[in-house]
Amino acid sequence: TKGEPMLYVTLQKALYGCMRSALLFYLKLVADLEGEGFRLNPYNPCVANKMVDGAQMTLTFHVDDIKISDVNPAEVIRHINWFKSIHGTNVRV
Repeated sequence: TKGEPMLYVTLQKALYGCMRSALLFYLKLVADLEGEGFRLNPYNPCVANKMVDGAQMTLTFHVDDIKISDVNPAEVIRHINWFKSIHGTNVRV
């Protein structure tokens, strides 16, 4: 308003709960997954697949919940650790 001081800030990280934050998280997640060899499902952009030792690993996500499925539990653990290395250790399993 006129005559009242106004403070503007620039955030260094996305603010949780905003539409732009959700888009930024999605774009980063997709870039990270593709960098790790996953391919997005063309019919559902919240599903990514990757062939690991001749078997398909599937990763599904919604908002900030992620599910990894693979026949080899060690591969699931390896990918959880990979994800933690990128997004921080505050990842709950």
